[in-house]
Amino acid sequence: MIGVTLAVSVSGSTGTTVSIAQETSSASAQALSQAMPTVSLLPLSPEHEARSGTRILSKQRTWVPVPVSAPAVENTMPPAKPKRSFLSVVDQPDIQERHKIIADEVLRLLPDRCTSRIRNFYVRYDKPDRRGLAGKDTIILDGTLPDDEFRAVLIHEALGHVFDLGCLTGSPLAGNSIFKDGNEPIFRDDASLSFYRISWADSTHQRGGTTAEDFVSGYAASDPFEDLAESAIYYILHNDTFRQRARTDAALATKLKWLQTFLPVAPVAQGTLGTAWDGTVPWDATKLAYEWKRQVVANQ
Repeated sequence: MIGVTLAVSVSGSTGTTVSIAQETSSASAQALSQAMPTVSLLPLSPEHEARSGTRILSKQRTWVPVPVSAPAVENTMPPAKPKRSFLSVVDQPDIQERHKIIADEVLRLLPDRCTSRIRNFYVRYDKPDRRGLAGKDTIILDGTLPDDEFRAVLIHEALGHVFDLGCLTGSPLAGNSIFKDGNEPIFRDDASLSFYRISWADSTHQRGGTTAEDFVSGYAASDPFEDLAESAIYYILHNDTFRQRARTDAALATKLKWLQTFLPVAPVAQGTLGTAWDGTVPWDATKLAYEWKRQVVANQ
């Protein structure tokens, strides 16, 4: 509590003298002195002090300022958009952003042990003769393709050829099989051999009694490596049709079973936009229409 006492006295010709006494409780004074700073004012001049009837009666006084809260500053800046993180193999300055997004999404379908084997990833924008090429550790794609076809070709190359030749590798200790990828031998304990032997006698010759319907596409009948790559994309993007055809074809049923066993990727699309197979074997599975439905890796 703060009280003010006004005392008035009359003294001779000088007139009335007024004095003001401020009464402050000890507790309040202590709290006030701790909470607020004080500022000393300059003393008044003698002329001002001697003036009769002045309202300021001492040569010096203390002013206690009232604290003023600083106004809150509203942050009008939009939050920074986090930068998308890509696999290092596709995060290259000469690859367009949309192709980075597609490539990163497709390659992440593979287990890390397979993705880590990809050393080189190129996207060409000069309209190359081949839409896609791949080996054990390298992928080259045509960047002028429509996005859906670009994705399909990448699945053929990555989840087909890279998975087959770069991830499912046998041991030289097992010896060489009759199959070769160019000059590269396929070892006898390579899991891919059990797929090749479904329709192939060796790297260039089909088994006796094989028909066109035993392959998911015409291009799959080129050699055992294209057979596996085309079957992989058919399994991932056109799984319903693959299952439908496998009901009446023993070779396709065996290939489907192999993919379910060894390819660690769940189907991620509805093939041919959900339409039933019309009995025609397509030439190229990467050209078929599909609706992309991204899912997670099935097994590691």
